[in-house]
Amino acid sequence: MSTRDDIISIRNGLVTLGDAIANLSVHASADETVVNSNKTINFAGSETTPIYGKGLQWSGFGNTKMLNFQANPDRLWSSNSIDLHRDAHYSIDNTMVLSTEELGPTIRNSNLRSVGVLNGLAVNGDMNIDQFVFWNSGMNRLGVGIEAGNGQLSVASNYVEFRVQPNDVDVEVGTYTTHDLRIQTDSTDRILVKANGDITIGTQGATDKKVKIHGKLAVGINNIRDDADFEVAGPVRMEGKRFSVADDVPTVGVHAKGDIVWNSNPVAGSVIGWVCIVTGTPGSWKSFGNISQ
Repeated sequence: MSTRDDIISIRNGLVTLGDAIANLSVHASADETVVNSNKTINFAGSETTPIYGKGLQWSGFGNTKMLNFQANPDRLWSSNSIDLHRDAHYSIDNTMVLSTEELGPTIRNSNLRSVGVLNGLAVNGDMNIDQFVFWNSGMNRLGVGIEAGNGQLSVASNYVEFRVQPNDVDVEVGTYTTHDLRIQTDSTDRILVKANGDITIGTQGATDKKVKIHGKLAVGINNIRDDADFEVAGPVRMEGKRFSVADDVPTVGVHAKGDIVWNSNPVAGSVIGWVCIVTGTPGSWKSFGNISQ
């Protein structure tokens, strides 16, 4: 069956429209299905009559719904949402890229601005969370409040930086900038390390607090010996009284009554030491503890 070539022709089940037919409309009928629709719909174009804007459209109620071919760039365009079955997914080159529950395994780049609750997150490369948490994959450094930290872990605020830096044989922990380091519990300083190196243990006025040291304690000594629990390299003071070691009484310096100098070279016939009995410079001293011959 055929009519004028520029109007319509049917050959081998293929319907071809001539230039005189601008649109092909399908109207509803009592039948719910189209029978024997086993042929391809071909939207043919040429240099003078491109295929852009051609496609399917549904009219007769509300706005016209369209699914057609658009340019710049070449693409299929729909005027309405496209809803897949819940078990279906979008694919590219036979690879799933989007389903109701996940992005496909080939998705590498995204400009997501908001996500729900993440059950797991793997990041390959640099990371920036709200311009506050930074991960530098090149230097393996994590910064909180600082983008270019000075340690493997850095936390900074108001130009003060606390850092943790593991090395080959040790770990550095503390402030990187010239600020004090305060170790606290219950918002109270327990250990204070000043920027100049001074260290305070405990809280001033809290005389009921206890400091326990298990092991040997030495002050000013590198090689601690095992025959004493406490060792110092210089004089000590107990309850305002100074104890030192020398081979004779002091001849310089201010000394207080009750200060004691232990004899560093005790021999038979000498004394164990000397005690200051009058405060002064150097004060008045008397020997004590005669050593028998």
